[in-house]
Amino acid sequence: MTKRIQGFFELSRPKDFIFFVLAYSLPGIASARGEFGVRFLLVCAANFFAVAFTFIFNHIADAPSDTFGETKAAPNPIAQGIVSGTEANLAALVSAALALALFWLLDWRLVPAGLALLGLGLLYSSRGTRVHGISMLDLAGHSWLLAPALSVTGYLAFRPRLTTELLFLFLLMFFLGLVGEISHEQRTLQALDKTPARQTVLNISSRAVHFLLLVCSAAGFLSGIYLFFFLRVLPLRAAVFVLVCAAILLIPGVLKPNREPAPNPNRLHLHVPLEKAVALGLLVEFLTSFLIKLL
Repeated sequence: MTKRIQGFFELSRPKDFIFFVLAYSLPGIASARGEFGVRFLLVCAANFFAVAFTFIFNHIADAPSDTFGETKAAPNPIAQGIVSGTEANLAALVSAALALALFWLLDWRLVPAGLALLGLGLLYSSRGTRVHGISMLDLAGHSWLLAPALSVTGYLAFRPRLTTELLFLFLLMFFLGLVGEISHEQRTLQALDKTPARQTVLNISSRAVHFLLLVCSAAGFLSGIYLFFFLRVLPLRAAVFVLVCAAILLIPGVLKPNREPAPNPNRLHLHVPLEKAVALGLLVEFLTSFLIKLL
């Protein structure tokens, strides 16, 4: 029974995306001047189940090919035989239903946004429309999944209308998502002496990768400057909390010497601790504001 429960956890991989969900949902809530409460918990839970559906469906779609490779089968509980295909499909259906139900409880106008998020997860891994492995489409798919969609639903849960804040929030999260995915693919590209070329979707030169990374970083930086300094969607205290969390998470990695002789594609990238810092810092801000109002 314990192994079976563990198999379901591996199927959805919540530890892989819990900070992703918070890091991209909370800026949306903050931009809408939302507060900690029932709506806060509902939209975070809705986004969590929507992303869980995508991870589960990705395992379902990859199971036939993962079964033939011991290395690939290791992280896929369906290929290992721990979870059956029927059980995995049921888990995906339950996750999708819970996400849509929570979006509906928040506001029926959020249901289309929830359907779009689930639909992208379906199209991303579905064999008939699979974008996984098609260079920039793969990057765009990851960026939409892990960044702007979650921020947009977080924003619309508190302010269900189109605004300037929503536009620049979308741009910021889109470009941040691209930076994260490009940096991931860049590391894989640097390890091509040990990794087959088909393992990376960024089939361009190293110089082009650096240029693309610079452009997306600049675009994200300018969007963030306008959003946070001109539109003032985030209080100074929240920024301080995020910076403190970033320092706590990043300083040990900076001080630790890098003894790796070659780039390791499995090593955590810079955006991983930064996403945790944003998630934890904004969570502290929301909880602090909530406690201050109670007192």
